Parts: sequence; C-alpha cells; structure tokens
Amino acid sequence: MRYLLMLSTDGPAPAESIQRYTVELIRAGVLLVGEVLADDDGTHVELTFGGPRTDADLQPLSPVRPAAVWIVQTSDRAEAVEWARRLPLGRGRVEVRRILTGAADT
Repeated sequence: MRYLLMLSTDGPAPAESIQRYTVELIRAGVLLVGEVLADDDGTHVELTFGGPRTDADLQPLSPVRPAAVWIVQTSDRAEAVEWARRLPLGRGRVEVRRILTGAADT
C-alpha cells in the first residue's frame, strides 16, 4: 500500500535531519517520492469553488505549514506509521494518509 507522509513544522525544517531520514527510506526500499517544499513568500492560494473568486482567496500561511512530503510503499498502515515515528524531529507533526490507486482500494 502507498502512503503519503506529510511533515508540518512551525519553522524551517532541519535539512540535515530530513536528508538522513530520506536516505533511510531509500535504503529500506520503501521510498517512492520525497520532496522538500519551498518556504515561499508567506501566502498560499486557496481556491473556493461555487462562488466568485476574490483577493480573499490569498490567505496568510499559518505558523504551522507543510515542509516536506514522502510517498512510501509499505505492507500496511502500521508500517507507514512506524516510518513516520522515525522522523528525527524535536518539534513538528507528520500526517499519514493512505493513497488510493483504484476501485479495489476503497
């Protein structure tokens, strides 16, 4: 099964820790995709459907924001959660979400 691991932090993610963690995922043979997200200009675009678009669609980022994402292939949810727990961070949050690939996954 494929899972998305999304790291959110309230400050810059420690690049060295993220790099070591990513190498660990590669060596274990579970990493499919790994990306560090840009620390942009402090805004994100949030489009709302079903109504007119306004400048209010540009929202300031909250202090906690996504910093990196990984897609891993694991045997089950427990293994994906275990990989999320191994992330070497003092502070932050990791969201684990299963990726559905077809009707058989529902």
